[in-house]
Amino acid sequence: MNSSQLVDPQFAPPQKRVAFFDSGQGGLTVWESVVQKIPELNTIYLGDNARYPYGNKSAETVTRYASEAIMFLTAQSAEMIVVACGTASSVAVQKLQKIFRVPVIGIVEGFCAEAAQLSQSRIAVLGTRFTVASQRFEHVLAQHGAQRVWQRACPLFVSLVEEGITSGSIADSTCRLYLSDLPDDVDVVMLACTHFPRFAGCIAKTLGEMKNRTVIFQSIGGEELLYQPTSGSSESPICLLDTSTSIANSVNDFINSRPDKENFTGGLCDIYCTDAPARFATVAGLFTDTTLPEPKLVSLGTL
Repeated sequence: MNSSQLVDPQFAPPQKRVAFFDSGQGGLTVWESVVQKIPELNTIYLGDNARYPYGNKSAETVTRYASEAIMFLTAQSAEMIVVACGTASSVAVQKLQKIFRVPVIGIVEGFCAEAAQLSQSRIAVLGTRFTVASQRFEHVLAQHGAQRVWQRACPLFVSLVEEGITSGSIADSTCRLYLSDLPDDVDVVMLACTHFPRFAGCIAKTLGEMKNRTVIFQSIGGEELLYQPTSGSSESPICLLDTSTSIANSVNDFINSRPDKENFTGGLCDIYCTDAPARFATVAGLFTDTTLPEPKLVSLGTL
């Protein structure tokens, strides 16, 4: 090799990353959508499974946990943080944006803007107990002009997804339990927990049968027909909406705005967790079809 082709490692451009943080593995649905849009993006994923779930913690505790995670991720060359967790996005992101110099985005703002633009009637928000109780989605939707919002906490969806149960009698019964009183005029259903896209088929079947309406699923991959009534329906379809599109677009805009955007590409990926890497890897397989590197164990500040 000609000496002019040699690069001193001391002067090599840094490999910068976009980092994804969640209390567990559910945020991998967001991570996967982003890397589908930007395949060569350098990424880090951190699942704080030792302190999972966040839904039964106070807002102060969730903010502290998220702060510790971001300090770890920025030490790993993360230049942007995606809080891929409905609970942490609802209660912590605004505070985190004031604390850290790196851009921090959650799943709420862009997701709500997208839902408000799509809806012509009423929006339903399905989330964890903490997310629903925070009223954050309702507040942001109102800012975007959506005044008619119905919310429902669906905690059992999380447990069922992590057990690999996303169809069958148990899943169907759970959907009917949570969705039996969904108003007839709902036209957009926000899946406000990163676990819930894995339950989209069962949700669509339940809503389609109850309302005799077509149900579509809108994500980074476009629109997918999940349920079509056998007898036909004159009503507009119900749209199930996941968080991926708005997050992927935000990350793409961030990368394209950077003069050093080439330093974010190379397809590097590291996965970190805070407990039981083997178990973490097993559950992770329920949330992504992408082959992941072996998770690395890390200890955060208060563990």
